[in-house]
Amino acid sequence: MDVDYYSLLSKAVAGKDVAARDQIYKEAYEIIRRSRLAPEAASSHVAALDDAVRRIEDELAVDEGRGAAALDEVLATGRSWKPLLAGLCALVAIGLTAVLYGYVAGKPKVTASAAKMARASEDIVMADLKAGVDGGSSGDGLPFAFQRQVVFYRTTVVPGSIVIDRESRFLYLIDSNNSARRYGIGIAQECLKGGSFFRVTNKFEWPEWRPAGANTKDADALLASTGKPGSPLGARAMLLDKPGLLIHGTNSPKTIGHLVASGCIRLVNDDVEDLYRRVSLDTRVVFVS
Repeated sequence: MDVDYYSLLSKAVAGKDVAARDQIYKEAYEIIRRSRLAPEAASSHVAALDDAVRRIEDELAVDEGRGAAALDEVLATGRSWKPLLAGLCALVAIGLTAVLYGYVAGKPKVTASAAKMARASEDIVMADLKAGVDGGSSGDGLPFAFQRQVVFYRTTVVPGSIVIDRESRFLYLIDSNNSARRYGIGIAQECLKGGSFFRVTNKFEWPEWRPAGANTKDADALLASTGKPGSPLGARAMLLDKPGLLIHGTNSPKTIGHLVASGCIRLVNDDVEDLYRRVSLDTRVVFVS
């Protein structure tokens, strides 16, 4: 941190009265507050600024007589110092902003991979509702980003294909003209890794689902919910050409955007029905991370 606040502020407050100096000091503190520095760095800047303000005010107090005389002269002439004050305030603001920007720009950047690792360490698996419990079919209660919408999306993937962004929890149905229909998804841990290129091999309405290792009672409960809004596999499913890999609905809309405990790639029922209508067999599916 090489900011000479004393020299910078001494020039800015030269010839100013108490009110004008206070305003300039406040501008300097406000610039530091808006700089989004790390707490330790911001504290260092504030401490340096405090020290500079104290030095300037102590020196002015020692020379109070001369300062008072200068102020009387200004008042006697009736000269307006507002334009000069505004100009100097702008000058000190620009100077401080430039210095602080240089300091921030010089800080190490957080890489995308580091950000993904941080997210993975914080991500938790969201619990599902029980089979037969209808949590709703709409995504209206989700954050806006996870609600179905058309977005700008530049890609070399052929229109009509599906792109699944594992990290961001989005499924894109690619359209022409750099656009895509985007859906929020939940993703199971088992589907975070693996290949990248697949195709749709089959489509089901209200599919049956017997999870591996389920006892007879659990399996019967799941089958009993098939064909109803409480089905854990949802209203539609699209099977891909890899065992266990499928796109499906859910009876737990609040799990969208999170890691989930079962299934693979899930959408709310309204969204999976919309996607189901638009997708044909052999549609290309591309996974990206």
